[in-house]
Amino acid sequence: MVNDHEYTSRWRATLDRWWPALLLAGLWLFQVIANWVWLSKNVVMTAFDRIAALSNSLFYYDTFSEITLRSLFKATIQDEIRPPLFAASMAIMQKLLGVSTDVAVMVNAVYMGILLAASYGIGTRLGGRRTGLISAALVAFTPMVFSMSRYAYFEFTVAAFTALSIYLLLTSERFEKRGFALLLGPALGLGLLTKRTFPVFVVGALLVVFFQAALPQKLWARLKSLGRPRWRDLLLALLGGVALSALWYFPNQAVAQTLAVGFWVFPIWATIYGLTIFFLLQPPSAVTNFLSCSGLAASVASLWYVPRVSSFIERILRAGWGVDHNRQPVIEWTSLSNWTYYLNSFFYGFSPVFTLLLLLAIGLLLVHLIRRSRQTSPLPRWNSGWWAIIASLIMTYFIFTASVYKHDRAITPALPFLGIILAGALCRLPWRRLGTALASFAIVFGVIQFFAISYTELHVLAEQTRFPRLILGQSGLFAQGPYLELADSGINDPGWHISPDVLQRVEQRRKLEGWDSISCGILADNTQLHIGIFFYDYLRGYPAIQVEDPARVYPHDSVYSMSFVYDYVLLHTAENRDESMHEAVGFILGERRPWFEQAFELEHVYPMPDGSDALLFRRRHRPESTYNNESLYDIAQYLHQAGTNGDRVLVYPPGMLNGLLKHYWGPSEALPVGSEEEFSSAQSTVAAAGGQTFVITDDRAEVLRWLEGEPAVEAMEFGDLSVVTAQPSASSQVEE
Repeated sequence: MVNDHEYTSRWRATLDRWWPALLLAGLWLFQVIANWVWLSKNVVMTAFDRIAALSNSLFYYDTFSEITLRSLFKATIQDEIRPPLFAASMAIMQKLLGVSTDVAVMVNAVYMGILLAASYGIGTRLGGRRTGLISAALVAFTPMVFSMSRYAYFEFTVAAFTALSIYLLLTSERFEKRGFALLLGPALGLGLLTKRTFPVFVVGALLVVFFQAALPQKLWARLKSLGRPRWRDLLLALLGGVALSALWYFPNQAVAQTLAVGFWVFPIWATIYGLTIFFLLQPPSAVTNFLSCSGLAASVASLWYVPRVSSFIERILRAGWGVDHNRQPVIEWTSLSNWTYYLNSFFYGFSPVFTLLLLLAIGLLLVHLIRRSRQTSPLPRWNSGWWAIIASLIMTYFIFTASVYKHDRAITPALPFLGIILAGALCRLPWRRLGTALASFAIVFGVIQFFAISYTELHVLAEQTRFPRLILGQSGLFAQGPYLELADSGINDPGWHISPDVLQRVEQRRKLEGWDSISCGILADNTQLHIGIFFYDYLRGYPAIQVEDPARVYPHDSVYSMSFVYDYVLLHTAENRDESMHEAVGFILGERRPWFEQAFELEHVYPMPDGSDALLFRRRHRPESTYNNESLYDIAQYLHQAGTNGDRVLVYPPGMLNGLLKHYWGPSEALPVGSEEEFSSAQSTVAAAGGQTFVITDDRAEVLRWLEGEPAVEAMEFGDLSVVTAQPSASSQVEE
């Protein structure tokens, strides 16, 4: 029998083994529950990129309606701009738990688990379990990190695979441990399949470990000592590479032929897979493990990068260095703001208090090390794993600073490095009680800050700790800045959430009229109100509504003119980021409003939280047939030259009015007429003013019948349309 003492010893041993895992699980569960509560409160989806990612996930959702080699191939290459992993993982989450924005974003719970486990692993690897647990806690409560876990941005997934890759890199013992080195390959490949910027965050660590392992010398020595290759390995690699490439290529040959690389995708894949298999068949060593890791990373990443290599290069040059960018951005090398932009992002993204603690801890540690031995460098030894973390952090800063890509969220994947460094510095302080006190303070403060900048109910803490003036760019004790958002106030005020009501009104109109489809133009382009919000809701439940942003759909035409093609128009009276859209809204609300209201009537006004309004206009007359656009353009040009302010343009049938106003800017007033009575009334008004009437029609005979008795009537043909000009007689003007 087991005595009490032995039972207690076993229980303590089990607890000692598993308590870090239990704490990590508790930390992960806390984050998951907190994020679900935040998402449940939040109904406003700000910014375009996160909505675009959510909308994109619905396309992947449709692609995964059946799982075949063709559907999987389509999923890997269907987005020309972005690698597929993040959107595809959101689609899988929605397949499992239902379609909604909250469910889609909760895929970040999986990536949160990877991030926390990897952060713990890195900290443990560099400083023991205590450092690992503090690292995980500080990473979890880093403002930009937990904020990005609530949004459909790529950066949080990149952060997870960055941390995982760094952990596997360090654990591979400079590629000596084959298992971890081989796991590193797929981790790097999946990171590359998440976002193009992933290499920025790991290249520093990879270079450090590459040179720490003396791989250049080992590779050169391996090349010099190469003997005859094992033909069996070459044959297996050749057959395996061709077989894997053929399995992926030939069932999808028709689609692959439409890609920029065309047939060449097959031999390129075969080469990558063949080399990877060959390296895997070689005896384990640091060199072969490194080559196998590289091959596995390339094999995974090539699923998207090889088919989309041209768009990848184009987007990297455009987003990173402004090549062929429509705004032509440039890197301002001599500007202080260029060099401090990402420093400020690190500062508030990590938290001002955490940053000050980091500087304090490093300062105390340096002072202690220098005083203890003035002949020893206070920096880590060259073979220390800390250099990998430091190099990644430095490389991230300099690469982004040396680019035109300026987004605060961009450095999110590097912020866990700061949390790990802070944990390591606190745990290495020679004064253990001080280190424990500072670590405890950091975690407690992090928890308080987490609630204060996340939930409206507790935001009073942030309000009450504001500074009377800015200190280091911050106006309060708690972190503030872009992407650190409250769930249901500020820019996420529920008053901005009008897209469901707008689309429901449009859909009700379609059903009432019995139309197969209906269109809605969105003249709004700011953080809370833009086409993306409506497009996502359209994809979810309104397939009969055509939702468009005329500035994007018709980039070379006047947004004001193209607004006339829609059945509904929603415009936002606040300033819009797109200049052409801002100009169009100014026309509609200003000098062109009388013209616009001849074609549209105001159906509903949505008061916005910032004091602006969103106006929903409904088209007055829908055409029963399609009119020739070139004919209407020619008519508009003719009327512009022949008409005067005293004349009047009458459009019969009324459904043609929008097509004319798309091209016609005056000077004569344009009115729709639907019957002979309406025509006579309009004609009387013109006669009284001494002007002439231009009647635009597709039924010339009917109009001429209305004008019987008028002495001066002319008709001109413009394709299948006619312009009938009537000059009221002097006697009719006197009678009027």
